[in-house]
Amino acid sequence: MDGMSTPFAARVEGVTRRDGRLRIRPPDGGDDVPVTVRYLRPLTARTEIVFLDEKQREVLTAVGVEALAGEERRLVEEALAERYLMATIRQVRRVDVRFGTRYWEVETDRGPRWFALREPGKNVTWLDEGHLVLRDTAGNRYEIVYVMALDGASRRWVGLSL
Repeated sequence: MDGMSTPFAARVEGVTRRDGRLRIRPPDGGDDVPVTVRYLRPLTARTEIVFLDEKQREVLTAVGVEALAGEERRLVEEALAERYLMATIRQVRRVDVRFGTRYWEVETDRGPRWFALREPGKNVTWLDEGHLVLRDTAGNRYEIVYVMALDGASRRWVGLSL
């Protein structure tokens, strides 16, 4: 792994979990290394995945979990599910704006949540008309699947806050 090029694999082998860490055997056949796994385009195209070492350098890029078999696929799918756990907002109770930061109080599919959102231009991603993802100041993501499906008060809060 000289950092100059990242191996691309149609087939990935050697994924294990040890000491609570996901590990992969690099294509060059060296010792297995601890990795994190991410989607290359997590919001818009969850097809290609990338394995990163502890310094966030790419170890391997793959077309997707389809490049994995059996236990390896299960381990990677679990790691991705943990990383991209996203609460769905069902109702916006209120939004306070103070010094440019928006403080949201919402009801999600995982219960009530309170979070702060700065710079909507950077931290709100519209996936398509009415479908958006908010990223709070702690890096957590919240999804509104379809703004028009929210109740009227929630839609007004969203409209005033973004």
